[in-house]
Amino acid sequence: MSEKPFDVDLAVIRRMATVLPGALPLAVNGVRVAASIRPKKFVIAGGDDSPVTMPRTAFQVVYPDCTVMLDSGFDKATHDSFSPDKPEPYFPEQFVKLERALNAARFVVLTHHHADHVGGVVTASNFSTLAAKTVITMDVADCLMNTPHRPYLKLTQAAIEKFIVLDYPKYYPVAPGMVLIRSPGHSTDSQMVYMRLQSGREILHSVDAAWNLENVLHLVKQPMLVIHGARDRLFPPAQAERIAREAPNATLVMYPDGNHVCNNIAYKYRPLMADWLSEQLR
Repeated sequence: MSEKPFDVDLAVIRRMATVLPGALPLAVNGVRVAASIRPKKFVIAGGDDSPVTMPRTAFQVVYPDCTVMLDSGFDKATHDSFSPDKPEPYFPEQFVKLERALNAARFVVLTHHHADHVGGVVTASNFSTLAAKTVITMDVADCLMNTPHRPYLKLTQAAIEKFIVLDYPKYYPVAPGMVLIRSPGHSTDSQMVYMRLQSGREILHSVDAAWNLENVLHLVKQPMLVIHGARDRLFPPAQAERIAREAPNATLVMYPDGNHVCNNIAYKYRPLMADWLSEQLR
């Protein structure tokens, strides 16, 4: 299989993030509903058989007057179907929280058709209500109809027509400060999501195009500031410590009271980030 470079224009993406009127998002929240244990060779090229824990997540983009959900997680039955003989971690109370967030959201984006991304919508008791405010691409629709990740997740044409189905060549501004990006991944319908917050912080949600930064960090020669919260329940502090250790020019700041992306202590990390950027630009 030949490699094909993934070519994106960040300047274009940033411009597209300003196309739609309205306030930019304030924060991004995450929830982990499950975890799967896979060999490292499944995750990165050249990996061995040592186990890697992969969180099954969904994310909530918080605007001043609404929320937008990125993916929908999956129920326990669907999670268990991937490893029926060896149960893996599942957090039902977190899925209940996710269901509430899906119901309350202005709209939902399903980034691709895999079960841990679409299950919370496709298997929901109020499927029709959720589908009516859920955005999928034509590629996602095609996969759900013809190559579903699980047989019972297969949808009919009539069911697909309940969704908001769109098609775009490369980038699509789906909300203020939020741009969908067609991307490589482990499925033909993969997308990434770019977000720009009111604070000026930029986030690229790689979804399943990459699960960690091994084999990459040593290539990052630019100065890097790694900010992490010790109370982050989605991504353990050890991951931030590894990033800072492997990137040749990285600085790690670990906040003991910080949660995921330190949303709860923005007043602490924003001045530090501004000072660090000012120092780098001298």
